Amino acid sequence: MADYKYINSTGVIMPDTADVREEVCDEYRGVFGDDVITDDWTPQGVLINAETKARTTVIENNAGLANQINPNIATGTFLDAIWALTGGQRRGATYSQVVGKCSGVAGAPIPAGSRARTKNGDEFATLENATIGDLGYVYVIFQATETGPVPAPVGSLTQITDAVLGWETVTNEAVGTLGQDVQSDVSARSMRRKTLALQGVSTTEAITSALYDVPGVRSLSFRENVDDTEKVVDGVTLKPHSIYVCVDGGTDEAIGEALRVSKSAGCGFNGSTTVNVTDPVSGQVYAIQFDRPEEITILMRVYVSSRAMSTVQVQNAVRLAIVDYTRGEQDGEDGFTVGTDASPFELASGVNRTYPDIFIKKLEIANSADQVFSTNTIPVGIWQKAGTAESAITVTIE
Repeated sequence: MADYKYINSTGVIMPDTADVREEVCDEYRGVFGDDVITDDWTPQGVLINAETKARTTVIENNAGLANQINPNIATGTFLDAIWALTGGQRRGATYSQVVGKCSGVAGAPIPAGSRARTKNGDEFATLENATIGDLGYVYVIFQATETGPVPAPVGSLTQITDAVLGWETVTNEAVGTLGQDVQSDVSARSMRRKTLALQGVSTTEAITSALYDVPGVRSLSFRENVDDTEKVVDGVTLKPHSIYVCVDGGTDEAIGEALRVSKSAGCGFNGSTTVNVTDPVSGQVYAIQFDRPEEITILMRVYVSSRAMSTVQVQNAVRLAIVDYTRGEQDGEDGFTVGTDASPFELASGVNRTYPDIFIKKLEIANSADQVFSTNTIPVGIWQKAGTAESAITVTIE
């Protein structure tokens, strides 16, 4: 290619493949004459198509590389580098864990790394050495051998993989804690936008950025009162010169520390949850206040039609897709968040995104407090969060 002309002062140009081919054809005509045949079936046509493919590949590669400097499009290590400029980083993969009850001969040792499997074949290993007690059992923390959300429902960890003398049975009396996969590019870009002011203090953006950076925080609401008198803001009474945050997820201690380091000096707090945080410089103890969201249970009636699956499959698929959407487990979707109204339209779109073959005829929702079903949006206060469960969803196939 004699002259690469697809980058100019306005940015990167992505030409049509037909235009690139015509340029190659013009080059052939310039060498072999205007009467050269460039149809696909000719030998020269095959060569022209090959050259066109090579050039478009280079153009697409250059455009893709140039887009890596755009944080809204960047991927992989390019996105990680851009995010690091504002102090953020992608959340890595974690392991699922479950507490197993190991039974057998009293005094029998169970070495760290001893493995057991769930009924689905997922493998877990003990994290530390343990010894079966005088009562014939011991509780041990098992960790999945692979990262990501490996489920361990109650009673599912039952198969001993490694033969350990004296260890006879294993089970789990409580559901395991799910791990997570490496944060996806879509999720990372969303989190970056929420934490752009991570290196700042005092402003709304800085405070919310610090809170979103707390591990486990899924959503939050923020309000402030800048007046000298008590004030009601969106249904919440705020003290003079104070802030209000309602946070879903994260530990109380981590949230308290994030508020301490990010809020402005002299600013007060509001909320029903209080945690004492010590300033490492002065040694002063601050009583940090914030709220945890009050959950509103949403009931649903979904009317669908589908020929792609059986009745039971459709019902289970719809319920699972809705629950995944509300929990924010669909990539790029936040789902039900603090202070966000519950919308039947958004719920239906969550189903269609996962199962496009399922046609949603109507989706009605109701607050469990009054159980009045309609297709209207249910308002949610800034101190509340909508939620649902598979048992709260009725699916009717028409």
